[in-house]
Amino acid sequence: MSRPEVSVIIPTYNRAHLLKRAIKSVLRQSFDDFELIVVDDASPDNTPEVVESIDDGRIRYVRLKKNSGGPVARNTGIKKARGRFIALLDDDDEWLPHRLEVQIKKFEELGREFGVVYGGFYYISQQDGRILGKRLPQFRGDVYKQFLKENFVGSPTLLIRRECFKRAGLFDPKLTSSQDWDMWLRIAKHYKFDYVDEIVAKYYVHGRQISFNMKKYIPGRERFIHKHPDIRWNPRILSIHLSQMGLLLILGGSPGKGLEYLIQSFAMSPLNLDNYRKLTELAIDSRSIEYIKRILHFSR
Repeated sequence: MSRPEVSVIIPTYNRAHLLKRAIKSVLRQSFDDFELIVVDDASPDNTPEVVESIDDGRIRYVRLKKNSGGPVARNTGIKKARGRFIALLDDDDEWLPHRLEVQIKKFEELGREFGVVYGGFYYISQQDGRILGKRLPQFRGDVYKQFLKENFVGSPTLLIRRECFKRAGLFDPKLTSSQDWDMWLRIAKHYKFDYVDEIVAKYYVHGRQISFNMKKYIPGRERFIHKHPDIRWNPRILSIHLSQMGLLLILGGSPGKGLEYLIQSFAMSPLNLDNYRKLTELAIDSRSIEYIKRILHFSR
């Protein structure tokens, strides 16, 4: 059996009602030299039946014996992948039909020092399909320092050389949030990034409140910060992280704790105009708490 050029990985848990949309968006790609690995994280719903109902030989279905979380499901798919490139898609998001084609063409122009090509995406309302906003790519080349300050890519838009995971490692299951950010930061230590200057995916916003996720998100973000000394020991960069967590806590219903983070942030780097700019943009541009969540790329 010949190896596919791309291995597409969809981790899924208990979202049978959305999964078919994600799978169909992969099967509609204009570039068709891929395998699609659906990793079912022990869903209690009818996910197996949904996958079995789609007749396409490129689909490989893997079911975990017990629910283990998104990072483990993704890592399982990466370990089973046979393609030169890996592309990730969450079970509630969607690709545009040209996504793989334009990014494969981009890689043909690049040297081996480039490990990732990403693109832009729309924020879409799950409720009525409205476009809530969009994010276009901005940064290319050596982007490690930029990743220290922000996660500026959307996971459904990255095309990654498989070798990147051998060098940088896999997703960290110990992080309760910020797993994507942690992964891209580690890859950026070793490889350059480039992008296609167009929208290639739809990122769905469900409109649910995030306050119930704070018990996972804040400890995960704190662990992420502690894991990377280049964040932890740089007051200007650390202040950005603290102010973002503070704003999220305030909007999520924990004003006391949120204010503590904001005070720490401003005391640590009072003249950090980049921090104030990012915080203001986040507060003004965000249409809801869930929208903030997606801007900061919370893990599911």
